[in-house]
Amino acid sequence: MSHANASNVSNAPSVTQGDQTPLPLAYLMLVICAMMWGSNHVVARGVNATVPFEALAFWRWVVAAVMLFPFCARYLGRDLRLMAQHKMSMFLIGFTGVFLFSIIIYLAAYNTTAVNTGLLNATAPVWVLIFAAVLTANKPTLSQWVGVLVAGVGTATIIAKADFSVFTEMSFVSGDVFAMVSAMVWAAYSMLLKRAPKGVHPLSLVFVSALIGLVFLTPLYVWSLVVNGEPFFTHLDPAWPDMMKIFYIGAGPAFFGYLFWNRGVSIVGPATAGVFMYLIPVFASGLAIVFLGEELHLYHLGGIALIAFGIWQATKRKRAVS
Repeated sequence: MSHANASNVSNAPSVTQGDQTPLPLAYLMLVICAMMWGSNHVVARGVNATVPFEALAFWRWVVAAVMLFPFCARYLGRDLRLMAQHKMSMFLIGFTGVFLFSIIIYLAAYNTTAVNTGLLNATAPVWVLIFAAVLTANKPTLSQWVGVLVAGVGTATIIAKADFSVFTEMSFVSGDVFAMVSAMVWAAYSMLLKRAPKGVHPLSLVFVSALIGLVFLTPLYVWSLVVNGEPFFTHLDPAWPDMMKIFYIGAGPAFFGYLFWNRGVSIVGPATAGVFMYLIPVFASGLAIVFLGEELHLYHLGGIALIAFGIWQATKRKRAVS
């Protein structure tokens, strides 16, 4: 997912309440948001042969940070003081949500299909439930554990391509494993958002998170330059199509996606907004089939049905009380 997902529905900061934006427009923004986050997997898969994943992660957040700064500059003076009082929380939020998630999700996109990346990453809400059960006093109900189990079977179906002998032979596709780990990292990030300092503007939060993530992405990117001998774009002919794709990933999923998410949440509420996030794997699959020529198999459909039911079952209590 890109920089948000159904997993942080209840935790994501929202813009000021009382927005007068018409409800249909709010729904449209949430649909566009889901489409942008779904397209992140597809675009990444499309440049995997020409752009190193370190470069993609680095430039994505450089573009997003540059675009965010004019919008959050007026809040930073106040917000930086608040965030300075929560240094460890901010460090963990930036490290997991920007650095770790970006690296792992692009490793997934570079090593498996965009369809698989989108579907497996969509299990993040289930991992939130599991982590909360282990680390907090919130104990899931029996029906929620049933949802976790069903979603797990759906995930296993996709990873194994319905051939479950891969689990005994340990012959996994590395990208599928990375996609699953990325969902776990996003779940951890979503829980860490609860520790974000109260009163900080959401744009300031994502801007500073981007800067923290870039502290770790920059040396990784420099290392990739040393290994490759020269910047990746010197090998592109022409360079502009892939450069535009990188710009899109920073401007679309990272910048506009987050703006639309926050506006939508402020109008329709986190519970309703969360339903739209289940469109992410739908868009990822559809776009991958259209633009990358990927195929949707029967095991995908079976996995989709199981994961969708599992997520619904595992999160229905949260939706009811949101």
